[in-house]
Amino acid sequence: MWFPCDEIKELNLDLPVQLGIHINFLKIRKTTINEEISDISNLNFIDLEEIKKFKTKKRSEEHATGRYLLYHMFKKYYPFLNSNKIRVSRDENRAPYFEWNDKNNELLPNFSISTTDDLAIVAICNSNLSLGIDIEKSNQKRSNNLFDFVSEGLELDQIKRLYKLENNIGINKIWTVKESILKCLRLGMSISPTKIKVLDENQKYRKTIIYDGNEISSENFLLKLSEDYSLSLAYQKIEPKKFLRMRIAGIEPTT
Repeated sequence: MWFPCDEIKELNLDLPVQLGIHINFLKIRKTTINEEISDISNLNFIDLEEIKKFKTKKRSEEHATGRYLLYHMFKKYYPFLNSNKIRVSRDENRAPYFEWNDKNNELLPNFSISTTDDLAIVAICNSNLSLGIDIEKSNQKRSNNLFDFVSEGLELDQIKRLYKLENNIGINKIWTVKESILKCLRLGMSISPTKIKVLDENQKYRKTIIYDGNEISSENFLLKLSEDYSLSLAYQKIEPKKFLRMRIAGIEPTT
């Protein structure tokens, strides 16, 4: 039976209260390469078929920590919803979302999960927002080969200049910002990160990004926890009922 290795903590990023965004984090248990995979089937919000495919203890611990944290937050912030009647499903881009087990039209919260080697972090919000969160250690080493994957044109030149000034801190910040936006759009890696431009002509991070008619708010934070982390949060207002209808039909909303 799986249990967490530490206590859940709430992260206060001083976001506007009216957004209704909550962020919690939890440490991930350290593992060794050949360690036996734990049985995590006792947890809520997991897919038993999905967890059977995990090949390493590390992957299993990351998934278990994230889903344990998600369930805790659902119960804490949405106690009026019956968690026993809800599951986590994935859309055609593998983006996870809450879904009723039975026929129910009541709108459900939206969420986003991100993990590093030692932390899982979850953001959850009401159905009127879509959001994406991504976290990386600020000093995570990156290869120069990542540049062409992340951007192109003028922004690629800007990123190379940032790398010279800030080394890995600069490229990790860019990466988390773009990843959070792709999660918010629920596109994952179905499109290239090069299609999302996050720097303006003055090499400053844009607070609002427009992609395919979507207006997304984006913020990046430097977190000083056990180590320094780059954390990015992206969110946009959505029409919940339209979003739900299109998701059920297997089509991602574009407005």
